[in-house]
Amino acid sequence: MTAKATSSIQVIARLSRLLDAIAAHDEPVSLKTLASAAGLHPSTAFRILASLIEHGLVERGVNGRYRLGAKLLCLGDRAHGQSSLQREIPPFAERPRNLAGEPARPVGREDDAGAPNAC
Repeated sequence: MTAKATSSIQVIARLSRLLDAIAAHDEPVSLKTLASAAGLHPSTAFRILASLIEHGLVERGVNGRYRLGAKLLCLGDRAHGQSSLQREIPPFAERPRNLAGEPARPVGREDDAGAPNAC
């Protein structure tokens, strides 16, 4: 295997390939399948996946198969909120209203205490 001339950090490139491999499947995926799809040795894939699990980016089911983690939903929601399209929406359109005319509360964006969730 020859090295590419790139500014990419190797572990981040591998991490990205693993996340892409998980995202390509509708169902949780085995380590063997992920390692093969990402072009990694299973032990390398396992170590990277363990770190991703630790950070909430990947989850491992009781059957040992991997799926994208809930933290990615939170990060995706934040990225969506920071997009240029969101900044261009007029203020009156930012908060939808419920049937009573009150501003609608976004689902899953606040914890039980009413404070915004941190990703």
